[in-house]
Amino acid sequence: MKRFSKKIASAICLLCAALCLFTACGGADSYELTEVTFFRVMSNMLFFPEQYLGKEVSLDCFVYEIEDAETGEKYTCGVRKCSSGYGCTCGNDTIIGFILDYAGDIPAARNQSEDTPDKTWIHISGQLADADKRYVSVRSYQNGQPTDTLEKIYFYRFAVNSLAEIDGSGLAYYVTK
Repeated sequence: MKRFSKKIASAICLLCAALCLFTACGGADSYELTEVTFFRVMSNMLFFPEQYLGKEVSLDCFVYEIEDAETGEKYTCGVRKCSSGYGCTCGNDTIIGFILDYAGDIPAARNQSEDTPDKTWIHISGQLADADKRYVSVRSYQNGQPTDTLEKIYFYRFAVNSLAEIDGSGLAYYVTK
C-alpha cells in the first residue's frame, strides 16, 4: 500500500509540475507564445489574466479588423484561428487574440474573411493593458449567411511595445493543439 501511495504522490507531483508549465503559474517574467503553446496560454489567459499582468508576452499572429455589430466601434486585433468555444461560438471555428493598442502603424488586414493562411502576419511583444475582458458583438453565420443573432468574442487589450510584419508561411493557421 505504501508503494502505491508513493506512486500516486509522485504522479500528482508530476501533474502539478506539468500544469505549472502549461498554465504559466511558475512565475515567469515573460512568455513567448509558440505554435505549441499559443492555444494553451491564450485559453489560460482568458480565465486567469491576473497571472500575466506586468509580464512581457510575445507572439506571432495575423491582423484582424473587426467592427462591433452593436456599437459600430472598430478594432484592430492580433489573432489566430481556433476551434469554436474559445473567444466566440459563432460557427465551426473562431478567433483568439488581443485588441491591439499601438502608437505606430499596424499593417492592414489581408484576406481576413477567407479561410486561408495568406494573411498579414505580425510579430508583437508587449503586455496585457489590464485584466478587463472586453467583448465585441458579431453576427453569427449559418450556412455561410449572416443571421440576426449576435454573439460575443472576448478579448483583452494588449499594449504593444514592438511590432514587425513577418512572413507567416511557416506558421500554423489553426492553433488548437
